[in-house]
Amino acid sequence: MTPDCFNMEIIGGREVSPHSRPFMASLQYGGDHICGGVLIHPQWVLTAAHCHFWFPKSQSSKVVLGAHSLSKNEASKQTFKIKKFIRFPGFTTDPKSNDIMLVKLHTAAILNEHVQLLHPRAKTDIKAGTKCQVVGWGATDPECLNPSDTLREVTVTVISRKMCNSRDYYNHNPIITRTMLCAGDARGQKDSCQGDSGGPLVCKGAFHALVSGGRKCGDAKKPGIYILLTRKYQAWIKSNLAPSHAD
Repeated sequence: MTPDCFNMEIIGGREVSPHSRPFMASLQYGGDHICGGVLIHPQWVLTAAHCHFWFPKSQSSKVVLGAHSLSKNEASKQTFKIKKFIRFPGFTTDPKSNDIMLVKLHTAAILNEHVQLLHPRAKTDIKAGTKCQVVGWGATDPECLNPSDTLREVTVTVISRKMCNSRDYYNHNPIITRTMLCAGDARGQKDSCQGDSGGPLVCKGAFHALVSGGRKCGDAKKPGIYILLTRKYQAWIKSNLAPSHAD
């Protein structure tokens, strides 16, 4: 299974104005975009834990900040080697849970108009029907084509856990728990899918969740699954960003 067909992409979105989402990070391996991420500290990126499986050798891994086009040689880009990955201690793959990870850059980013921080905001829940935005470089076609060269955004609608766990939707496979969210489109035309796991879900201007997974891109009954950045995750993030973890 290729990275393009495993992670998350943007379906039915639009290209954003260049550098209008300066917090976005591209996690790359061997020169290929694998996952999205969010710069939350000059030396730390927040992303999805399952992205770690695509980084077998740290020397071929890098994080690119300040990008709009992945292919163009943009002067705004800052590229970093990865110092370490820290997955949430309770992360599991089957079923997927606690899908959150910190990535420490080898050196600190230089903050400017093209590279800025976006701090996660703790949230116990997001009401069904809330409109949120997902940002990423993932593919724009549900048939698993190549990732988008330019950064794109789509607006999705939060779906209740009861509905998402119902027989017509995920039927408890996976179980959408209190630390997870479903969001998509009633017609299945707006979604996240391959290429942008680890990207942000921004609701009313606040960064509340991370793209985690889904079953089929652009399927109304299999909406995108997101990790809600609850207080337990916020506490874990803060503990790892503390000065005592400076190594």
